[in-house]
Amino acid sequence: MKIELSIIVPVYNVEQYLLRCLESLFVQGMDESEFEVVVVNDGSPDNSLNIAENFAGQHTNVKVITRSNGGLSAARNTGLEHSEGQYIWFVDSDDFIEPNTVKPLLDYAIANELDALCFNLQLYFDEGKIEAYNNPSTIDGKILCGEQYLVSQPMPPAAVLAFYKREQLIKYDLRFKVGILHEDQEFTPRAYCLAQRISYVDKAIYNYYQREGSIMKSGRNDKRVTSFLTICDSLYDFCLANVSDNSVAYNYFMKQIAFVYSQALAFWDINSVVTLDELKSKPYYPLAKASGLNMKELFKISLMNFSILLYKSITKFI
Repeated sequence: MKIELSIIVPVYNVEQYLLRCLESLFVQGMDESEFEVVVVNDGSPDNSLNIAENFAGQHTNVKVITRSNGGLSAARNTGLEHSEGQYIWFVDSDDFIEPNTVKPLLDYAIANELDALCFNLQLYFDEGKIEAYNNPSTIDGKILCGEQYLVSQPMPPAAVLAFYKREQLIKYDLRFKVGILHEDQEFTPRAYCLAQRISYVDKAIYNYYQREGSIMKSGRNDKRVTSFLTICDSLYDFCLANVSDNSVAYNYFMKQIAFVYSQALAFWDINSVVTLDELKSKPYYPLAKASGLNMKELFKISLMNFSILLYKSITKFI
C-alpha cells in the first residue's frame, strides 16, 4: 500500500516529551501501512535515541535515523531525504497531536490534490493549561493558489502547521536553510507561494508546547540578528526570482522583509557582529512601504529608513 503521510520528527534533548509526541501520532485512526514516522536523532546526548528505538521496535512504520548534530533545519532535511509518503508533515518532538484529527485532514488533502493543507493549533503549557489560538479566518475550507493564500493566511508561518505534498517539495527543491534560527519564517512563505492548490482548515489539531529553553524564549542575540538578516536576504532573492512586481505577493514579501528586518534590529546593538554599515547595505534597505500597513507600522519603517540608531533609541516607547 502506498504511504500517504510521512511524519518527520527531529529529536534533540527531548527525553521528557518524546514518547508523548510519538504516541499521539498513533491514535489517529490510521492503519500503520498508511503512514510512516521518520525520527531523526540530531546527535542528542540524552536518552532520546533509546526512547525512539524502543518505540520503533513496537511499530513497523517507524524509522530512526541518527546524524551528527546540525540543528533543526538539517534534521528536517535529513528526514525528508528518508521519507516516502505522498505528503510530508514536520512535527516537533516536544509537541503532540489531538487524537483522531489527522485522517480527515489527510483525506481532504488527497481528495483535492492539494500542494499544501494548513490547519490551526492550540498552545499547551507545563501546568496543563491549554489556550486556543483564535485568529478568525475568511478562507476556511477554500482552495486557493499560493499567492492568494499568502495575503490571507490566518496563521503564523510555522512549518508544523501544514501537510506538504512531497512531490512539490522535491520539484522546487524546498529545504530548510541550515544554520539559522527561526527557519520557518524563511521556509513557509516560499512553500506557500509556490503552491498551485493550497487550503486552510480551521481545526486545532496541533498542540504547541510552550516551555522554558525553547528558541523563542532564549537569548543568543548575535545569532538572532544574523538569522533574521539571512531570512530577509533569502526572501528578497526568492521574491525577485519568482514574483511579479506590483503583485499582491510582491507586496506581501516586502511587508514580511520589513517585519523580519525589524526583528533583527530588536536584537541588534552597536556592538553586534553585524555592523551598522552592513545593515544599511542590504539591497532591500531602505525598506519598502508596502500597502496595507497601519500607521504605526508605516512610522516604524520610516524611522528605520531615516536612522537605525534613532529607531533603536526610541523603539521601546512605540
